Amino acid sequence: MSPSTDVVAAALRSTPVVEPPSVRPATPSGWTEVSVAAGWEPSRRKSERIGYIDMARGLFLILMTSTHAMTLAGIQSTSFLARWGLPRGWATTGLIMLCGFMVATFARQMEERSRLRQRVLRRAKELLLVMLVSNAIMVGIRHLVAHETEPLFSLAWWSGVLVLGSEWSISGILLPIGLFLVVSPALVALYDRSRSQIQRVIFAGGVLLFAALTWSVLSLAPDGLAYLRVLDAMFGEGVGGFPVIPMIGSGALGFLLGIFWQPSQKRSPLIMTLGAILFFVAARLLLSATPEALSAVVGRTLLDVSHLVLIIALALGLAHWRPTRRGLRFIPLLGRYSLFVFLAHRVVEQTLAISLRPYGLSSAVLYVVCFGGGLIGLVELLTWRLMLPSYDRVLRALYL
Repeated sequence: MSPSTDVVAAALRSTPVVEPPSVRPATPSGWTEVSVAAGWEPSRRKSERIGYIDMARGLFLILMTSTHAMTLAGIQSTSFLARWGLPRGWATTGLIMLCGFMVATFARQMEERSRLRQRVLRRAKELLLVMLVSNAIMVGIRHLVAHETEPLFSLAWWSGVLVLGSEWSISGILLPIGLFLVVSPALVALYDRSRSQIQRVIFAGGVLLFAALTWSVLSLAPDGLAYLRVLDAMFGEGVGGFPVIPMIGSGALGFLLGIFWQPSQKRSPLIMTLGAILFFVAARLLLSATPEALSAVVGRTLLDVSHLVLIIALALGLAHWRPTRRGLRFIPLLGRYSLFVFLAHRVVEQTLAISLRPYGLSSAVLYVVCFGGGLIGLVELLTWRLMLPSYDRVLRALYL
């Protein structure tokens, strides 16, 4: 075993899988703190992680890496690889829904609501700051490499790069996640006021209605959105290709699922995975039978929820199935440093694509190299982070 593999193995062995009810819920930053009492002494506690949360986040990041590799390789949506390869588009809403899921877990376990609000707002500020700086740096480098420096001296162009119309679509994901974290304390407050069964049903119905309405605005008023750029960014073409308000609605759906999700050690991960697969198939069948006017609503509510349920169930199964722990231990490592991976995978894959462009490789080969090389490069970068404490401290100072 190589030294880098030893470091990864040691890091993951120090973060065992822990299940509720002994957990303190996940923080939106990606760190999942778990307080495990040693015997019955509250003073003897240690901080651990919830393995299946890191595993689920890592799976979504792998899907995102695959999608980006397909885009760089020019894989057509009608090609065999696009049809039967790893699914595209799941990570877009999946990551923000997983963020809502973790906030709900946090809210269900944590009694100090003021501390909850402080932590999510702090992480929201960090995400938005990373979004602004990363957009500016990456788009600026792209134009410098292409010798297109004139836009770099335009204030109007920079305002679009920082928030609206991001050429790298980073704002399209980080912006709604950050904004969801800003409004999540209000969602938690509404949840706290739902003490009876009827109130909980009303709360769940309200969240579902909000998500359905936000995703249906584009189909109900497409012409009206075209005249107002702000409305178009919020509900239509969006920021970086993703509508902001509907994505926040997806985060609320993840929060709703997290409120009712109660994983149990008594429940077989295989049964949960089979149930998630049946739910996914049923959602796909319902979507195919839904009128076109309502397809966006069903697709972005029920079907997206089925994606999240399937990934979480798969993560639970992988985290509990001993034969996969050794070979797939890099997946929770990706999830552990999710924001760093989210930014770095673009750089690694883009570098590979530019380097291989002169060789005229086929689209399928280019995809395999970018995807596989991207994952290997990410694992190496994370291995250096585990081996070099000073390097890790610098990244933590940058909120990564």
